Amino acid sequence: MKRITYLFTVIVLILGLSYVQCFAKMRTSPTTRTTTTREIEEEEEEITPEPFTGIKKRIGVASFENKSGWRGEGRIGDGMAEMLTTALHNTGRFIIVERPSLEDILSEQRLQEQGKLAGKTGPASNRLIGAQILIKGAVTEFESSKAGGGAGIIIKGIGIGGGGSVAHVGIDVRIFDTSTGQVLQSHRAVGEARTSGLAVGGVSGDVAFGIGGFSKTPLGEATRKAINDAVKFITREMENVPWQSGIIKVERSSVLISGGRDVNMSVGTTYNVYGVGEELIDPSTGLSLGREESQIGRIQVTSVEGKYSRAKILEGSGFKYGDVVK
Repeated sequence: MKRITYLFTVIVLILGLSYVQCFAKMRTSPTTRTTTTREIEEEEEEITPEPFTGIKKRIGVASFENKSGWRGEGRIGDGMAEMLTTALHNTGRFIIVERPSLEDILSEQRLQEQGKLAGKTGPASNRLIGAQILIKGAVTEFESSKAGGGAGIIIKGIGIGGGGSVAHVGIDVRIFDTSTGQVLQSHRAVGEARTSGLAVGGVSGDVAFGIGGFSKTPLGEATRKAINDAVKFITREMENVPWQSGIIKVERSSVLISGGRDVNMSVGTTYNVYGVGEELIDPSTGLSLGREESQIGRIQVTSVEGKYSRAKILEGSGFKYGDVVK
């Protein structure tokens, strides 16, 4: 009973102190309104991407590594990858390869690279479930700490403070070409969020949790900002990556190519067709360096179906299954 009375007294004192500080600010600045960090973040989140009518490119997002040193509950690498996948899908610019399928292929591919799969039984890197680009990342910072400037106390695992907290999240993002394994671009995405005023919360391991869900905490807001930063980077860089498809069937004067309404294919669009040579393997590493390509003709889309399109042959001959279209 005495502990409950003591805790109640501490809360009343802190609330009283906060009221006095607030009243003092109102008297010194009666016409000034301060925009809080939370309000700024909410304004940023209200921005909705414009509808996308261009051709959609296929990408995959692998699980992120956790290099932050954070050891709390949950797997932040998987969580970050899921958040990034959802955010990229919401842009309407990409066809996202399902991560469970992607992880299975990547595991098999790693075995092949390590020489544990004989011959050519493993998956070729340029047939990574149709994904042109693979996104990999590492969480390097994932922390939340108490900000200075306010009194605080922890009683029986309950934290009470007036200084708020600051959270920081950092992600290293890399864009890979799936046909060669080459890193095309890399970027460090960061997010930071702060709170001020009275904070009441519990402590679990080395991570504090407050009233409400994770997304409403400073750490959740910092994570969302880092993910948004990563999405902007990926979207910008993917503008420089040409859309690519392949011939799936050859007819007398036309061909069928993968990609239809699902990728926003348009009737009348013309593409070049490239014959693909033998895969080039680095003798020192055993890894693919890509394939030689030579232009063999041009085609024009005449009709569009759900996941494939028909195109008439404008130039060239000798087309075959697997030829590259871009």
